[in-house]
Amino acid sequence: MAVDLNAVAEDMFEMVKEVHGQKKYKPGDCFKAMMKKYADDGISKKDCKAAMRILIDGERLMYTYANGSWVELPHEDSAAISSGDR
Repeated sequence: MAVDLNAVAEDMFEMVKEVHGQKKYKPGDCFKAMMKKYADDGISKKDCKAAMRILIDGERLMYTYANGSWVELPHEDSAAISSGDR
């Protein structure tokens, strides 16, 4: 059964959004949670990475780097910069 990457991406986004400002997720933690949730659908780590890429490319999530890699919602100031005229 094929996994709907947009549904996985939306669940991943909601997972990060729920804890915004309280904690940050490592990308691998997001992948593990989605692989557990969609285990019956045969999801792979590659599928999870593709779902994460949808969110990063769409600027709904961003990577941060401080003592490791983290995934979080974009900060308001960085969102204004990224959506400005280029």
